[in-house]
Amino acid sequence: MFFDIKEIKRIRESIGITQSELAKRIGVSQSLIAKIENGKIDPKLSIVRKIFDELTALMEANDSAERIMHSPVIVSKINENIHEIVEKMEKYGISQIPVVNSSEELVGIIYDYILLRKLALKNPYEIVAKDIIAPLPPLIDAKTQLTEVMKLLTKYPVTLVVDKKLKPLGIITRSDLIGYLIKNYKREPQ
Repeated sequence: MFFDIKEIKRIRESIGITQSELAKRIGVSQSLIAKIENGKIDPKLSIVRKIFDELTALMEANDSAERIMHSPVIVSKINENIHEIVEKMEKYGISQIPVVNSSEELVGIIYDYILLRKLALKNPYEIVAKDIIAPLPPLIDAKTQLTEVMKLLTKYPVTLVVDKKLKPLGIITRSDLIGYLIKNYKREPQ
């Protein structure tokens, strides 16, 4: 999955450039940028990449993942039942939950949409974490630059910050990055 149209617009606005400026920088018309942002067309992958590369180059991203990650990470144990998992997700307002083994090492992640699919097919009293686990999203170091985090989050809904033993240190979602960019955008004096 690549940029959500709303994300492109929000990031562009957080950086403080107009549609015309972005269009000029990537060699397209302003009307094309407007149509992409308004969801009127489904752009080519090459255009999305150009937009992403330009926005990344324009943002000040000297910060690292540890600056925006949420910690501690709410996790599920591999044999935890679905009721406990759903209770955690509701309590913390999260749509995904990393899964750890008995050594507290990451082994996968549970997304709400997978949970929904399983519940439609199976008795909830029979489901445990290992039945609904998905492969891990990208794993990064706490010192990973935000430009790299941004690249990952154009393809994945979440990334996990881990130590060398695959123990979760933090979690970063697209919303976290967007919020950070908007909050930390500094306009140049006019």
